Amino acid sequence: MITSELPSYYQRLMKKYPVVTAAEWQLLDSIATVKHIRKGDSFLRYGKVARYSAFVISGVFKFCILDEEGNEKIVKFGFADDFLANCESYNKKAPSAVSIIAVEDATILRINIKKLQPLYDLHMNLLHVNLQLYQELLEQQSEHQYILSLKSPLQRYKFLLERRPAIIQKISLTNIARYLYTSREALSRARLYLLDQSRNFCD
Repeated sequence: MITSELPSYYQRLMKKYPVVTAAEWQLLDSIATVKHIRKGDSFLRYGKVARYSAFVISGVFKFCILDEEGNEKIVKFGFADDFLANCESYNKKAPSAVSIIAVEDATILRINIKKLQPLYDLHMNLLHVNLQLYQELLEQQSEHQYILSLKSPLQRYKFLLERRPAIIQKISLTNIARYLYTSREALSRARLYLLDQSRNFCD
């Protein structure tokens, strides 16, 4: 059976994207390369044209931009089984405005986009997943805009606590502050306030 030939991490991807057949995963595997990226190293760097996309096998990534003062802001995180890409940079052959950096030591399944694109014409399931990934990206962007529209660091942190606990559990306070576009100090105060509230509630 084809699936037995594929590494175990494909089982998770098959579960997440059930529309893709084992044979199609096999096809993707034939054009993919497993890469290890150290904490702090980049999958894609500012100013470079994107040529690769990837599934995260293990580890966490941050998608960063620089504001007018040169401060880092985080627009998105990528966890295990998530997809890393900057399609705009690839399609326009334009320098990337985003850096995709490993927050911890990570392993990815890297795919050359040039080799991937012709498969969409031959395999509708892969095209379907591509559209699903694009929709997920739009939803994440929309959610991030909503979070930033919340007036205080307290409200923003509370939203993550209730809706995106994985970010709270796996990401440092400094990087959460950059994602919430607030200072680490303000975020630390918000966290302590919520901690005190929960203690009082328990008492």
